[in-house]
Amino acid sequence: MTRLVPQYRRLPATTIAFLSDNLLATANGSTIDIYDVRLKTLVGSCNVFDSVRIHGIVARLDNADSRCIEVLVFGSKQWTVIRIHLDNARVEPGTVFHVDDWIKAGHWVQDDKQAWKVALALAHNQVLVMDSTHGNCIYNVQCAERCILYAAALYGDTLQTLVVAAGTVFNKVLVWDAWTKDTEAQVRVQLSGHEGVVFGVRFSKNGRRIMSTSDDRSVRVWNLDEKIAETVFYGHGARVWSCVEVDGDRLVSAAEDGTCRVWRNGETEDVWRLCPKNVWAVAAHRDGRMVAAACGDGAVCVWTVGGRQRIERMDELDTIALPGPEQALNWPDRDIDPGSDSKEREFIRGFALTWDSALVVTNHGHILRHSTLNNSWDVVAAKYGALSGYAMVAAESKAGNVAAIGMRDGTVLLVCGNSIRSAQLHTCSVQWLTVTQRSDNVYDVITVDNSGDIVWSLVTWDASWQAVARIERPTAGMRVASAAVSHDGQWLVIGSATGSVYVYKHGDLKTINGLDAETATLLQVACKWPQAHGRHTVSAVSVDVDVVGNVRIVSGGRDGWVRTFNVLDSVPADAAPDAVCVGDVVLHCTSRVKVTRGWIEQLLCVDGQLLAVTFFRKRLELVDVEAAHIVVSTVCAGGAKLWQVVVGSAGVRIGFVKSGLLRTVCVPLSQSAPIVLATGISATDIRAVCAIDVQIGGRQLCVALLGGEDGHIRIIKCSDMQLDVLANVRRHRSVIRCIQSIPSISLDSDASRFVLSAGAGSELRCWRLNASSGGDTLALVDWALAPMLDDRDIRIMDIAVVHRELSNVWIVAAYSDASVVLWRLDIDHQTFSCAARAASDIHAHCVLSAASVKTNDGRYLVLTGASDGQIIVWDVSVFIAGTVDVAKPNVALQAVLKIPHVHQSGVNTLCAHVDGVDIVVASGGDDCSISLTRIGSTLPSVQSVTRNELAHASAIQGVAFLGGGSICSVSTDQRVAVWNQHLELQDMAITLVSDPSALEVSTIGDDLQIMVAGIGFETFTMSSSC
Repeated sequence: MTRLVPQYRRLPATTIAFLSDNLLATANGSTIDIYDVRLKTLVGSCNVFDSVRIHGIVARLDNADSRCIEVLVFGSKQWTVIRIHLDNARVEPGTVFHVDDWIKAGHWVQDDKQAWKVALALAHNQVLVMDSTHGNCIYNVQCAERCILYAAALYGDTLQTLVVAAGTVFNKVLVWDAWTKDTEAQVRVQLSGHEGVVFGVRFSKNGRRIMSTSDDRSVRVWNLDEKIAETVFYGHGARVWSCVEVDGDRLVSAAEDGTCRVWRNGETEDVWRLCPKNVWAVAAHRDGRMVAAACGDGAVCVWTVGGRQRIERMDELDTIALPGPEQALNWPDRDIDPGSDSKEREFIRGFALTWDSALVVTNHGHILRHSTLNNSWDVVAAKYGALSGYAMVAAESKAGNVAAIGMRDGTVLLVCGNSIRSAQLHTCSVQWLTVTQRSDNVYDVITVDNSGDIVWSLVTWDASWQAVARIERPTAGMRVASAAVSHDGQWLVIGSATGSVYVYKHGDLKTINGLDAETATLLQVACKWPQAHGRHTVSAVSVDVDVVGNVRIVSGGRDGWVRTFNVLDSVPADAAPDAVCVGDVVLHCTSRVKVTRGWIEQLLCVDGQLLAVTFFRKRLELVDVEAAHIVVSTVCAGGAKLWQVVVGSAGVRIGFVKSGLLRTVCVPLSQSAPIVLATGISATDIRAVCAIDVQIGGRQLCVALLGGEDGHIRIIKCSDMQLDVLANVRRHRSVIRCIQSIPSISLDSDASRFVLSAGAGSELRCWRLNASSGGDTLALVDWALAPMLDDRDIRIMDIAVVHRELSNVWIVAAYSDASVVLWRLDIDHQTFSCAARAASDIHAHCVLSAASVKTNDGRYLVLTGASDGQIIVWDVSVFIAGTVDVAKPNVALQAVLKIPHVHQSGVNTLCAHVDGVDIVVASGGDDCSISLTRIGSTLPSVQSVTRNELAHASAIQGVAFLGGGSICSVSTDQRVAVWNQHLELQDMAITLVSDPSALEVSTIGDDLQIMVAGIGFETFTMSSSC
């Protein structure tokens, strides 16, 4: 007899609580995970309930024994008290007790003998006081208003002071006393004002205020003495689940929009975007600084409040106005008042910041410098020729000590301190320019004029200004939006206004003496990535070369995405299909991450930390790209105005022009990035899971590839009682519905495997799974993309690998328009081609599932199931054998067997294997039934059908063979079942994965692992039981 045993899981984290200064407990389904915040690692784990999610953790922190604490844990209608040893995080489970109603809150209280009891608030506005050791009810109190609660909170140290705050489905918060034994308690305070269901309530530390959160997206702070809402906070973009008081001034709220907001003095102090959807709970450390959050994707994060700068009002910024006539400056011929209303009014045309000064160019052609230290102005140059009425200004962003100014006549000025250097680089006005520091006193200048000519020049401040090269424009209409030069001067990267990234290699070109750009060598494109940011402007690029010569390019666009590329001097076997190579250089995209819902305008590197300057909703924000958190946020004039961000020794300085005034602020860069104790996997439904065995760190391990509604593919490693995310990439435009591995052959490298993914928009992709040289990390390389067969937006519902022969792989794909397509993938050439296609009128309904099998006589059969309950068998042997010319269009697949009414409705899932001379097909349907269909393989015909019509209580989403004739199934009823060959139930377990959508079985050696995915991920093992 076998038994299903849960092993690994990553589920939505539903509650969280600090146990001590260092230990943090969070709920992972029915399991409590304990993290050491100082060590940033998981130190303990214990399954508390059987198949019940934990919704509350309440520690009794004043135990006499400081080495061990008692913790109340509850979920659904169950509760228990466990003991946790603080020195090693060892958990002693307690007895599980049951009550008759859903538990909404738990609390520790003392009776008149100072013995500790457990108080439980139930969903029908009732409080039970329980013996914490034996679980018996000491007494209960029912509120006179018998309404249904969505939330509750308890306050008081003793039974005589126990108070309840109840959040109702009628938008109210009811406050009543729970110390009157076995009687109805009257509502003492009724708080009205919410316009939606109350989802969360919490008492302040002194018990005089109540914080409530609601469906109306608000957080309200109620004064119990005045019986009014003293503060109402709005700011979340969706329902607010919970909130907590951090200190006397701050609250932190958690919401469905995936953010935590820090509120202070009636305003938003900070916003933390922690996951794509649902931060379920927050907890505050007793030091009043640290906050922990439990996220809907399973992530657990900790951060410090007040650790970063957020500026809400313009009057918080320093204001710099042009000097008036009364200021004594060495300024000849200046007779115009900058504050007058004349058409000749002087204003700031452009500016460049350093940490303690600002260089300003006015429309009258004056170049001024303002010192922040003494609030004084100096004249750098007065009425400088062609600057009148026109100026393009750019500053060197790393330190801002040099500014470049482009003029109407094609002249470029370089200003450092009060020194000016000039060069005639163009014959018409300079339209765009940038300057970067290569080394001490050496600067690269990229300029573009109105005719589109691009010139790269090199300035050695004390020596020369020389032309490096003229830059080829790949298309006549290409407009430069960003550019960067590597510190060794070998690489130039340009981002275009139409979303493309272009790479130029300087190589051994010699810099010419002099500034005649016409005689400079024309530098041609080495490689490019068309539409790296769609049709959005590539507004920022950077390029770095490490000590061993590896070149990394980062681009940011107005689509809010940051892409990272590696530049390789030769075309590798794993070159991405989107990259365009010119000669022997290729771009390889290694990552793509969404940084902001607005747009990116600049990239900065500060002590190895990549920061993106972004604009969103009239705010300028500096975002740590790797940590995905906002470092600085300030009001601004918008991305279309004059603005600049420079890096100083003490932080960053931000400046922009609004209403004729230069507004600046200096902000220190805090180390406030959240500590991620557990990495989230997906906040939306996971629709596909695929298991692959790989070598990681010298060990043969099974990893899972997950794909879902967010279009991401994640690689999950389960080992050493931990679940780790090894890689996370997104190339699919929308939902991924299926992932399949391609069988490996002897020609494949030990460090690489190939997988397929498909889904919405008819996207079918091949990926190469690469292990690092050290074998401890994995990466997904986008290998090939199948061409679109139709203009219609149809979906690929399922795929199956039919056969692999050397580099050729045949794949069957089931489509939502009732068609079935046989694809041929050439791995070596990274191409897909359509080998054959079945007419949509054969199935006539959406094809939901696909499988393949090779018979004992060498034939290749494909099986597909549709929404009408029918299974069709196709023989594709002729295509694999090459007896049919697949190059001819409209080659049709032929059905060899139709099996009607296998299910009453959709065949959601099927799998097949050979048993002797027959083929056994297991299928699960929308009708909750499982069928085993035996087909004779010689002349395909149905031999027998075994059906269990009551296998599950709802639609079946996955079936798989386990070996020995037994099969496994999973359904949306959250049951995982094992059946024998007669469909007799052998074992059944409850999975805490909500909406299970995918099932996978993997075997490494003698270890069999069952994987279930949906809203979360969980694995089971099979163990023997007597």
